[in-house]
Amino acid sequence: MRTELRDSLENLYADSTVEARPCRRLQLDLARGGTAAVHVLVNDAPAGQALRVSVRERGRLVRGAAWFRLIAVPVEENTGLTGFTEGSKTLTVVPYDRVPNAPNPHVVRRAPFQAFDAMAPCDGTVRPDSPTLALRLQIPVPRKSRPGSRVFAISVTVGTDQIKLELAVRVYRAVIPAIGGDTLPYTNWFSYSNIASSHGLKMWSEPYWKMLGSYAALMAHGRQNAFWIPLDTVFSQTRLGPVLNRERLRRIVQLFTAAGLHYIEGGHVASRTGGKWEAETFDVAFGGRATSPEGNVVLGSICRQLLEEIERNGWRERWIQHATDEPIPANAVDYRILVGMLRRHMPGFPILDATQDPKLAGSVDFWCPQVQEYQRDREAYEAHRLLGDRVWYYTCCYPGGPWLNRLLDQELLRPALIGWGGALYRLDGFLHWGLNHYREGIDPFTTSVLPNHGGGKNSLPAGDTHIVYPGPNGPWSSLRLEAHREGFEDFELLSQLRKRNPRRAARVIAMAIHRFDRYVKDVKRFRAARRALLKSLEVKAL
Repeated sequence: MRTELRDSLENLYADSTVEARPCRRLQLDLARGGTAAVHVLVNDAPAGQALRVSVRERGRLVRGAAWFRLIAVPVEENTGLTGFTEGSKTLTVVPYDRVPNAPNPHVVRRAPFQAFDAMAPCDGTVRPDSPTLALRLQIPVPRKSRPGSRVFAISVTVGTDQIKLELAVRVYRAVIPAIGGDTLPYTNWFSYSNIASSHGLKMWSEPYWKMLGSYAALMAHGRQNAFWIPLDTVFSQTRLGPVLNRERLRRIVQLFTAAGLHYIEGGHVASRTGGKWEAETFDVAFGGRATSPEGNVVLGSICRQLLEEIERNGWRERWIQHATDEPIPANAVDYRILVGMLRRHMPGFPILDATQDPKLAGSVDFWCPQVQEYQRDREAYEAHRLLGDRVWYYTCCYPGGPWLNRLLDQELLRPALIGWGGALYRLDGFLHWGLNHYREGIDPFTTSVLPNHGGGKNSLPAGDTHIVYPGPNGPWSSLRLEAHREGFEDFELLSQLRKRNPRRAARVIAMAIHRFDRYVKDVKRFRAARRALLKSLEVKAL
């Protein structure tokens, strides 16, 4: 049996091998409120025999330590140079993008391959069933911990064969704040129905509510502090029009609030006519043409019922409203009318939409371009911000190539650096559509690349649809979610440093990232940047 430690931000594969000179000791630098994480890579463990892992500090088992067995998932096709996958022939998401889609030299490995991503909780005992086994250890560091050095002794045992490893952690004085209304807004849209179907539960049964709470807890762990409520989740169509299930809406908000999430996202009130990307008009939920007199009546009814419940429960300061997803120049005219109607029916509520056209001035309050779009049109978006708007950012099946995203054939550093990119440009929030948007009948453990939900010849790249996995007893985290979490923890620390010493903050950020497509790809260099961040926060404010 051969065993070593691997950095938790280093990609691991089903055929990864232990180095000739294995790493038996790893050093981490950590803020209080963070999580010490490390991977244990094992080759040639006796098949079928029990392999046991444990972690001790000063001879005592570490309370709160959690072990996970890493599960490899397939990457059937590489992400394209522009977006989607290399095999996607018709690129319609960004019509003005003229970059060829393939091949993409910026992937970590050529497909097909198996990448470790899913994290199956375990009690420290596993039975290897393949030549390569990977485990993850997580040790939370409470916010009230005493700063200083800690050494964790890790044992890997099979029968009488035992290997000793060591994780050294330096805990700094800096404190990562708990998520809430004062931390970076971050949302992953999620499928309520997939939570039911993935776990064999009836929607809105008591077991379903309990499972929804488990998902909310995992979201909060990942630093998500915003949750969306699609209209069809809380409205039903009747002969008198859409009717709000007020009790269900209140329970959803109470559940996610109890988990620590703060911002409430009102679901999109309209969608493209006929579901066609280039459609020039929108249809209102539960109705016809959104900007018609009839659509206005339906929209008014939906908004009036929501507004009554928002005011009754004191949610106004937490509520963010969506109009429709990804308006483009082809439907800009109808979108402006739709937003005007929405503002009339829900006055004073900020409107947030994934926006791909900075010329839609005066429509949204919270812009949300993809990272490559923000970088290209930065001047325009910053002009909107000077007028009082906010600018979020997002990724999805776009962008590919060298851009930051959180896909399975990219460096694990990329999701961590998404937070650093937000700090670099001082952005106001982050959005992703895919927490658990598996297709019906598709097993995310066996299929990662999926046909585009909207049809056509495009395929969604590996990892785009989801960042959690449906375990047998609840949701499982992923290496990408954990890396993403770390990046948003760093965002909060970088914000603290910027308030105290803006020049020093800029120098630290420059150690890791210069643009959304120019950043460090070496884990050691990234760790050095984080160490510099933590050391900078040790210095008293100037």
